[in-house]
Amino acid sequence: MGTRQIRIVAVAIVFTTFASACNYSHVGPAAATFSRPVPPSLGAGSLEAQTSPLLLRISRHLDTVLRGPDNEEDQVLVLAVRDFRLNQRLAIPSENVTADFTATRFGPISKGQGYAGYLVVKKVTPNRVEISLHLDVSASTASGSYTQTAKYRGNVVFILRNEEAPAP
Repeated sequence: MGTRQIRIVAVAIVFTTFASACNYSHVGPAAATFSRPVPPSLGAGSLEAQTSPLLLRISRHLDTVLRGPDNEEDQVLVLAVRDFRLNQRLAIPSENVTADFTATRFGPISKGQGYAGYLVVKKVTPNRVEISLHLDVSASTASGSYTQTAKYRGNVVFILRNEEAPAP
């Protein structure tokens, strides 16, 4: 291999490394809490059979390298789940599940425009809700100048949020 070929290979390696770094992102651990705006009444049946909605909130921090209008953002996804049964697959969005997504950065804020996926409520206790979540969120800024897709995959455990404490 000649000197010229070595330079071409070296430039290709540097370019490939830089290009992959531009698409690198790190999602921090999610904070998942839940609340019930209308607590279930005593004697109204099992927790999973209650009709009062569960408000599930997932907050996560995302660090990116040269991707998007800013290099980091905070994402908040709120799911309102109504009339569910354990291990029932619920489409998002549907009559049973509505979603709200916001991504806050130093620059423009993105709001969720489209949601595609599902969730399955696995377990409900007075202080904990466990779900399986598979959701893609399409979001954009108000001007439409920046669009993004946020993905939520896997099992999530929500801890009861203390209503006296400020929201995370």
